[in-house]
Amino acid sequence: MLRTLISRLMNTFRRQRLDEECDEELRGHLEMLAERFVARGMDPVEARYAARRQFGGVTQMKEALRDRRALPPLDVLGQDARHAIRGLWHAQGFTAAAAVTLALGIGASTAVFAVLDTVVLRPLPFAEPDRLMSFRNIDRRGPHLTNISYPNFFDYRAQNRVFERLVCYRDAHFTLTDSLPAVRVPGEIVSWDLFSLLGVQPELGRSFLPEEEKAGTHVVVLSYGLWQSRFGGDRGIVGRQVHINGNSSTVVGVAPRGFQFPEDAPPMQLWTTIAEDGSMAEQRGARVTEAIGRLRRGVTPERAQAQMDQIGLALVAVDPDSNRNIAKTLVMSEQERLAGKTRRPLWIMLGAVMLVLLIACANVANLLLVRSTGRAREFSVRSALGASRWALVRQLLAESLMLGLLASAGGVLFSALSLKRVLPLAGEDIPIPRIAGVSLDLRVLAFCMAVAVVTVVLFSLAPAVQVMFTDVADALKDGAGTIARGRHRLRSSLVVGQIALGLVLLVGAELLITSLLYLVRRDPGFRPDHLLTFGIGLSDARYNTAGQIAFSDRLRERLRAIPGVKIAAAGFPLPLEGFQMGIGFDIEERPEPSGRPVSNMAIVTPGFFSAMGIPILKGRDFTERDDTGATRVLVVNEAFASRFFPGENAIGKRIEPGAMNIGEAKTMMHEIVGIVGNAKQEPLAAKADPIYYLPYKQLSWDIGTIELRTAVPPQEIVPAARAVLTGLDKEAPMFQVRTGEERAAEAIAVPRFLTILMSGFAGIALVLTVVGLYGVLSYTVARRQREIGVRIALGAGRGTVLGLVMKDAMRMVVVGLVLGVAGAVGVQRLLESISFGIRPGDPIFVIIACCLMVAASLAAAYIPALRAASVDPMQTLRNE
Repeated sequence: MLRTLISRLMNTFRRQRLDEECDEELRGHLEMLAERFVARGMDPVEARYAARRQFGGVTQMKEALRDRRALPPLDVLGQDARHAIRGLWHAQGFTAAAAVTLALGIGASTAVFAVLDTVVLRPLPFAEPDRLMSFRNIDRRGPHLTNISYPNFFDYRAQNRVFERLVCYRDAHFTLTDSLPAVRVPGEIVSWDLFSLLGVQPELGRSFLPEEEKAGTHVVVLSYGLWQSRFGGDRGIVGRQVHINGNSSTVVGVAPRGFQFPEDAPPMQLWTTIAEDGSMAEQRGARVTEAIGRLRRGVTPERAQAQMDQIGLALVAVDPDSNRNIAKTLVMSEQERLAGKTRRPLWIMLGAVMLVLLIACANVANLLLVRSTGRAREFSVRSALGASRWALVRQLLAESLMLGLLASAGGVLFSALSLKRVLPLAGEDIPIPRIAGVSLDLRVLAFCMAVAVVTVVLFSLAPAVQVMFTDVADALKDGAGTIARGRHRLRSSLVVGQIALGLVLLVGAELLITSLLYLVRRDPGFRPDHLLTFGIGLSDARYNTAGQIAFSDRLRERLRAIPGVKIAAAGFPLPLEGFQMGIGFDIEERPEPSGRPVSNMAIVTPGFFSAMGIPILKGRDFTERDDTGATRVLVVNEAFASRFFPGENAIGKRIEPGAMNIGEAKTMMHEIVGIVGNAKQEPLAAKADPIYYLPYKQLSWDIGTIELRTAVPPQEIVPAARAVLTGLDKEAPMFQVRTGEERAAEAIAVPRFLTILMSGFAGIALVLTVVGLYGVLSYTVARRQREIGVRIALGAGRGTVLGLVMKDAMRMVVVGLVLGVAGAVGVQRLLESISFGIRPGDPIFVIIACCLMVAASLAAAYIPALRAASVDPMQTLRNE
C-alpha cells in the first residue's frame, strides 16, 4: 500500500513522463486491436478506424489511466497552478500592481508583528520564565514604585518562603584599564545567585559564590562580547586578574553568547557582586537596587505578594524613618514588567497596520473584479462547455494563491528593509525593551504566511462570489454588461470601505504627529542648543572623595580654557534622564505625620545652571565656597517651592535631606539659597516634578556628567575636551558624548518611533485609497463611454460631464467619511494614553482628516473626469 502511494505520488510530479507512458500503452492496445481486424481481412486503414471506434474515447481513457496511476487531487492542483502562473505572466501589469499593493500591506504587518513579538509576546530566554517575578516596593506617598535598599533586600531574601531565590541587581558603569585606551562599559552589580536564578551556565568558568558578596571581594563575570573584543577570546581568562575601576578583580567566568540581563537595558559587558557597593550595602535609606525572584512551585503571585507585604510591615519597626512609607510591595511577572508601557502602543500599531492590510485587500479585490469582468465571456464559455462553477472558482483561487505567494515574498523583503530603516529611530539607548533583538525569525515568517493566506481569502472572495452567482445564459447573451453592473456596485462599496478605514488612520496619524510636535516644541526648562555633555570614568581605588573634588576643579578649569567654551560644569542626573534619585527630606519645624516627603535630587557644581541654560529666578547659584566647611545649602526648582512652600518665600527655609557623605554620622539641615526654573526630569511628564540641588563639594557621591556651554558648534569641542581629560588622567575614559539636541531627541525616541509608524501607515492607506478611487472612476468612465458620447452629442457641456463624474466620486467619498467618523472618534479615545498635549475628543483632527481625504479624492477623480469630458462623440458612436 505504501509503495503504491509513493509510486502514485511520484507519478503526480512526473506528469510528462506519465503522459508518455500512457500514450505508449494506449498506442500499443490500438495497434494490437487493429492487427486483429487486419487478420480478419480488413484493409489496414479501415482496421485502424475500426479499432478506434471499438476502443472508445482515447482522451477519456488516458485521463482514467492517469487518475489510477497518480493522485488526481494533486494533479488538478498542479494544473490549476500552472494555468494560474501562465495567466498572471500574460497579465504582467495587473500582476505587478496587485503584488506590490499586497506586499506593502503584508510587509508592514510583518514588520510590526516582529517588533510586537520580540518586545511583548516572546518568552524570556531563561529557564521556566513564567515563574520569574519582578519585585518592587510601593511608596505610599505617590503612590509609585521604588527600588529597594540592600539591608531591606537581605531581610526580604532571608525571611520569605515563597521564592526559591530572590536576586537584586542595579546598573553601573565600569572602567577597564588593563590596556590603553581605557574603556567605560556598562555592567551590573548583582547578588551572587543571579545565574542560578536564571538557569544560565557560563560559557567558561563558573558563576559567583555566596561568600563573594562580602565587602572587599572583587570578582567578575565577563560578557561573551567583551571577552572576544577586549581579551581576544582567550580561553585561559578564567582566574586572571583584570583592572576594573582601579581594583584588581578576578575573572571567574564568561557568560554564554547572546546572554543579556537585564533585558530592558543596553547590552551589559560584565557582572560583579554587591561587594562592589561597599558601605552602601549597609544603608537602609539608599534605595538603589531592583529585585527579581523565582516563585516556588505552586505559589501564586498573590500569595507571594501577601507574604512580602508582611515582611515589609515588620521592616517598619526595624527602621521607621526609612521604611514607614514602603511597607507595600508589588510582585508581578517579569515578562509583564518588561512589556510595561510598550504593550498597549504596539498592539495599537498592529491594529493600525491591519487596517492598511484591509485597504490593500480592497484594492486588489477591485483589480480582480476589473480583470474578471474582462474574462466574463471566457468563464461563461467554459461553463457552457461543461466546467463546473467550483472549477471556475478553484481557478480564481489558484491565481489568487500564486499572487499571494508572490506578494508574501515581496512583503518579507519590504519588512526586512523597514526594520533596518525604522528600528534605529527607537534610539541608541534602546528605550523600548528587547527591540535590539527584533528579527525575521520562524515565528515572524509563520505570521507572514498566515497573513498571506488570510489576504488571499479576503481579496478572492468578491470575484469568486460573482462567478458563483453569474447566470451563464445571460452572460453569453449580454457579454460582460450584466456582470459589470453588479461588480460596479461591489467595487464602489469596497472604495467606500477604503475611505472609511483611511480616515481612521489619518486621524490617528494626526494625533501622534501633533503630540510629537508638542513634545518637540515645548520648553524642556533648559537650553539644548550649544550644549555638550559627556561622562568620565574615575577610578574609585585611585581617587578618594577629596581627590575627586580636586580632579573636578582642575578638569573644569582646563575645559573653560578651551577656545569656544563659555562655561564648564558638572552634575547628575541631568534633565530628561527621569526620576533617578528620589530622596526623602524633613522640613524644619514642620513634621509630616504621614511620613517624610520625597523629591528628586541632583548633585551639581557651581555654574551648572548657567551651563544647562536653567534660569535662576530668585536667590543665588552655588559657589566654590559652598563646601563641607560652610553652611549647608541647596537650590530648589519652582515646582518644589510651589508644592512644599505654597504662598511663601522659600528662600531661607531649611530642609534636612536624607542623603549624606560616606563617613558622616548623620544628615544635616540645608538652607535654600536659590530657586531655579523647572527643568523637566521626566521627558514625557505633563508637568515638572519637584527637585532640589545640592552642591557637589557638600555631597560628593560622584563626579557626574560634564556640561559645556559653547560659543561654537558643540561637536567641534570634543577633540580638545578629550585631550584635556587624557592630559589629566590617561586612564579616565570619556563616554556618552552627546549634544543637548541629541539628548532632547533621545528623550522622545519612543513617541517619535510610534509617530513614524502610524504616519507611514496613514500615508500608505491614503495612497491606496486614492488609487482605488481612481481605478473605480476610470472603469466607470470606460463603461459609460457610449452614454457620455451621446450626452455630448446632444449638447452636454464639458462642465456637465465633469460634474457627472465628480458627483459619482463625491457620493462614494461622503458615504465613506460618514462611516469613518465613528471609527475616527474611537481611535481618538484609544490613543489618549500615548499622546501628549492634546485635548481629548478634539473635533479638529477629524475635520482636518476629512478635508485631506476630500482633497485627495478630488485629485484622484479629476483625471477620469477630464478623460470623460474629452470623449469624441462621433468616434464613440462610430465604434458602437
